[in-house]
Amino acid sequence: MSTDTVPHRLLAHGREHGHRFAYSERIDGKWVPTTYGQYVDQVQTVARAFISMGLEPGQRICVLGYNRPEWVIADGAAMCVGAAPAGIYTTCSPEDVQYIAHHAEAPIVVVEDHAQWEKIRAVREQLPQLKRVVLMKGQDPVDDELVWTWNQLVGAGTKTYQAQLDTRLDTLGGDEVATLIYTSGTTGPPKAVMLTHDNLSFVADAGSAMIGMGPDDKCVSYLPLSHIAEQMISIHGAITAGAQIFFAESMERLPDNLKEVQP
Repeated sequence: MSTDTVPHRLLAHGREHGHRFAYSERIDGKWVPTTYGQYVDQVQTVARAFISMGLEPGQRICVLGYNRPEWVIADGAAMCVGAAPAGIYTTCSPEDVQYIAHHAEAPIVVVEDHAQWEKIRAVREQLPQLKRVVLMKGQDPVDDELVWTWNQLVGAGTKTYQAQLDTRLDTLGGDEVATLIYTSGTTGPPKAVMLTHDNLSFVADAGSAMIGMGPDDKCVSYLPLSHIAEQMISIHGAITAGAQIFFAESMERLPDNLKEVQP
């Protein structure tokens, strides 16, 4: 029996329903869709880039940004190579960011923009394991050898053969840690909750069945993706059900986005 993980489910959608829309983002005043086939290509390209950067099974990456395609692409790519993504809230202070990135021992941190990069820059001397910071799409380059643009990350994906990624996927176990969810830290330092691939698959099945989410449904992603509830809808649940996700532009624009999408 083949392993039934969220990454494997995504690949299956790409093969069997590649023409269906997986997500949409608002660009220049219009909702621009991306198919499941394209989504799979994006995730696999970044996964190959992570391999070329030396990311090993069992390691972690951190993602710091608002809901957008690069967030879920990085998340899925990390899981594909046997690593575990860990989201960080955009409201976290530099000290909070340092604590989580250091605790996760993340060699790679993906950030939304220059403002989030500045948090990393302020504490970089306290992150000895950090090897690379990647800016999400659309950000100007930073004059710092530690920082890559999204295009540089995608370019690095050409340096690793697909066969190397396929080997990682073939050996991915359901009982392995798939993601880390950090608690809010209101009663002390944030705790890293370890969730396995089997855990995510089971809850995605149960959640999708409970709310009746299917391939004809549309969902608006706006709650922090560093929280497991939003991940279960925008990532694991959507992939399981084959639904389409619309990334809200911002909390301020959410009411308008809801009217436009009508999820």
